[in-house]
Order: sequence, then C-alpha cells, then structure tokens
Amino acid sequence: MIVCVAVVGHQNNPLYIQSFTEADDALKLHHIVHCSLDVVDERVNNPKKSGPMLNETFLGLLYPIENYKVYGYLTNTKVKFILVTTDLDVKDADVRNFFRRFHSAYVDAVSNPFHVPVRFLH
Repeated sequence: MIVCVAVVGHQNNPLYIQSFTEADDALKLHHIVHCSLDVVDERVNNPKKSGPMLNETFLGLLYPIENYKVYGYLTNTKVKFILVTTDLDVKDADVRNFFRRFHSAYVDAVSNPFHVPVRFLH
C-alpha cells in the first residue's frame, strides 16, 4: 500500500508531498522523504558504489525503514520522485510501472499552460 508520494525539485525543494495515512503519521513520512534525498544524492554522485547507472531513472529501493520501504526515481531534469510503501514484498517491476505513470502525469501537469505550481512555506 502506498502511504506517501513526493515530488522534489532539482534543488531539493519540495514541490508536492501527499501522505495517505492518518495525520499523526504525516510528519514522520515527511521526515522519511527528506532523509531519502541524501540516499538519492549518494546514488547519483557515486553510481559505481550504489548500482544503477546514471542513464537509469529508476533508483530502486533507497532503504527500508521500520514498516516502510522507500523507492526513488530521478527525471532527466533532476526532479526526484519518492514513494513510501508499507508493502514489504512489492516487486520492482510494479514500482517501475508506478513511477512511469507518475512521471507521465507529472509531465502532463507541468506542461499545462494553466498549471499554477504550489508553493510550500518554510
């Protein structure tokens, strides 16, 4: 089950974060997403140590934590998609398919000339 989806800009600024759990878990999931950005940066900056090649947009399992698994995806414009799931035996093919669809929806949204980006207050 997907519990959180995040879109993070190329400067690690949050563009969109949506959690699908109780309000109590929302802050915890935001923290998990924020911590996963370090793993994404490590994989992008050190591709030999971490597996996927630079031309591969699917970063795979970033790390498991408690009852969650965190997956990452990097677009050509360095926008990061983070997926947090409670399904501990999810297949990589299913996650890849989700990210492909999510990326397509993201491109459709930002290509819309009437799209107004949401701004997060810090």
